Amino acid sequence: MAQRDSKGQPDIGPLYVKMTTERSDGAVTLEGARNILGALSLTSQFKVALHLTNTTSDDDRLMQWLTNSGLTNDAVKNAYYDFYCSEAVIPGATFEVAEEAGSRQGIIERIPTRRIYTPVTLTFYVDNDYRLIRLFEEWMNFINPLYGGTGSYPVSKIGFGDAKNRNDFFRMRYPNEYKRIISIVKFERNFKERPELSGGKLGNVPTITYRLIDAFPTNITALPVSYEGSTITKTTVEFSYSRYVYEKNDGTGNTR
Repeated sequence: MAQRDSKGQPDIGPLYVKMTTERSDGAVTLEGARNILGALSLTSQFKVALHLTNTTSDDDRLMQWLTNSGLTNDAVKNAYYDFYCSEAVIPGATFEVAEEAGSRQGIIERIPTRRIYTPVTLTFYVDNDYRLIRLFEEWMNFINPLYGGTGSYPVSKIGFGDAKNRNDFFRMRYPNEYKRIISIVKFERNFKERPELSGGKLGNVPTITYRLIDAFPTNITALPVSYEGSTITKTTVEFSYSRYVYEKNDGTGNTR
């Protein structure tokens, strides 16, 4: 590693590498550009896991609601939802910065005050039975259930088609009931030479998994339809969350 000198002029280091052969400038030896740049990550290798379960237990009232809606009562189909995700955004974070001006000989000092986690958007293909749309509609219905004159409308497999009374109103649930962990795992196409032999599990290759803590949907984007050429229907869902953590698998089975 280049060392800083007393005048604040650290060494820039080698300005180029060769295409296929090593190059040494006396201080370091660099591999060829093909080896250095030949192992770049591809955007198309990822998976989103919603961690859906089929349960009627009061211990997980969100999953109970989705199961009674007819959406998560099949463990196999629950896994299918994850593969409908066609596009995801690996989460980012930023600092909110405060400025202190003039206290140090006119220099403006900038100091981070808190960390801000920006919302994450996930785009999903829509199946022709509309279960994917209903999944997030019912998640939001659980967060903000509808009440009528005799109390809350019961969960339904066909939606709230009868809830058309002008005096109906909404109430919010306690946050602990509807917030969950969502996982985004990034891997590469060499994750397994023959994944069918291991049940599709990741092999001994590096992966990185982001866990969104206390995630819940905040926005389902409008779904345009048109007679002008047919394309696959997609819906985009925006999620808010408290924070994220990442887990790095170093390729030897160890997660750090």
